Amino acid sequence: MQKVVTASEMQAIDRSAIEEFGIPGLVLMENAGLAAASLIHENVPDLLEKKVVIVCGKGNNGGDGFVIARHLFIDGVKVEILLLTRRKQLKSDARVNADIACKMGVPIHEVTEKNFQAQNHLLRHCDIIVDALFGTGLSKPAGGFYEKVIKKVNASQKYVIAVDIPSGVDSDSGHLIGPHIKANVTAALALLKRSHLLFPAAESMGEIQILDISIPHEAVEKQDIPVAWLELEDIQSLLPKRPTNTHKGEYGHTLVIAGSKGKGGAAGLTGLAALRAGAGLVTLAVPESCHQAFEFNPLETMTVALPETKSGCISTKAIDTIIKSLKGKTALAVGPGLSTDKETVQLLEALLPQVECPLVIDADGINAFGKSGKLLGQIHADMVLTPHPKEMSRLSGWSVQDILDQRIERAGEFAQENNVTLLLKGARTLVAFAEGTVLINPTGNPGMATAGTGDVLTGLIAGLISQGLSVPSATAAGAFIHGMAGDLYAEANHEIPLIASDLLDKVPETIKRILT
Repeated sequence: MQKVVTASEMQAIDRSAIEEFGIPGLVLMENAGLAAASLIHENVPDLLEKKVVIVCGKGNNGGDGFVIARHLFIDGVKVEILLLTRRKQLKSDARVNADIACKMGVPIHEVTEKNFQAQNHLLRHCDIIVDALFGTGLSKPAGGFYEKVIKKVNASQKYVIAVDIPSGVDSDSGHLIGPHIKANVTAALALLKRSHLLFPAAESMGEIQILDISIPHEAVEKQDIPVAWLELEDIQSLLPKRPTNTHKGEYGHTLVIAGSKGKGGAAGLTGLAALRAGAGLVTLAVPESCHQAFEFNPLETMTVALPETKSGCISTKAIDTIIKSLKGKTALAVGPGLSTDKETVQLLEALLPQVECPLVIDADGINAFGKSGKLLGQIHADMVLTPHPKEMSRLSGWSVQDILDQRIERAGEFAQENNVTLLLKGARTLVAFAEGTVLINPTGNPGMATAGTGDVLTGLIAGLISQGLSVPSATAAGAFIHGMAGDLYAEANHEIPLIASDLLDKVPETIKRILT
């Protein structure tokens, strides 16, 4: 997993590298600039025939820009610097590198609001712009002169490479706090920052490439960074391996409590997803009015008919049948298409505290928690909740906007306070664990914003749990597989026509790609 840091965490890592490991800041800046110069060579064909303009600010990000300019200049690249301050006002390592570049003959244009129009032609007539203006140091919207420069860079429609993070983007929140550079490539220095990955800021990053600037591994580890980026290799290590001499009983039995009149399809999607994930057996416990349909499709699932209310929802009278059905089950999925009928909520209030096998709670199962404030604290089984922001609001009492503004913080806080695994849906999906870790899932696309995809996710997680994965591991793997199945469909077709059953069809290819 790739660690994902805030600006303050990165500053602490830099300080540790300098003060505890004795690596001068000047060396770190040199490493950053050299690595970024190499990235430019790799990404720009025929670079010697192109003209590069590097926009430098007065801080360390600008210092990185001076190092980049020096190395490109040595390589014979036509490069010029737009410095948005006076060189004599630069301090520390940035000043050192500016002076070196100047002495080597790199053209440096000191730009102010008064002379910017006269220097604007440099942006118009170059081929590549390197953004070394702010980096991660910005905490408020860029205004005045800086706003004009940012808008000119974007209006130029040149190929833009941002150093560390596009200028004008808050590095921590994923929010766009004001005018900001829109990059084609972002060179992340040492580690990913949260806004590299969180939307809407992530849309301004272009392709992200992480540059090694020789930060000691120990300097990173000692910071106890709670947020990480899931990678394919992480999922490979989680998926169970099957011996040749085996049978279905060794891969668990998932029980799915789902469906209501008009929403029976949700149960079928969940059951099939659990089987696609590798569960040996799946039983659908559905209202009597849905039962007959599921006797014939899907063919691979078993069924249990449950007493229902007049409106076609599961009745409180179903509890004995469900408890009997729970014997021998290795995972229970609850919620898809269930409804929040008063009797169904009462059923869950009575049932869930008695469940001993791991639980996956989704959709109306989560909404039932919101209606019954005490239910969450009464459940003793290992549990994952999979809300979207509105369901999360009902569950937690936080406003939807508060959750959207602080997705990582709120997901982590809820998981820790309630000792659960929490999967918070959205772009990007987050998986928060009770011990404090929050994972950012890299897979998925906008085409998955369609009915039934959440039901498939519930089934995938439950099916993985049934095979022996822990609830946290199954949730992380399920989220990754779910999103990757959507990505493979979009790659082969398009995002727009994607429907939930397409995900089921793509799960086999997804698992094959992960494991081979």
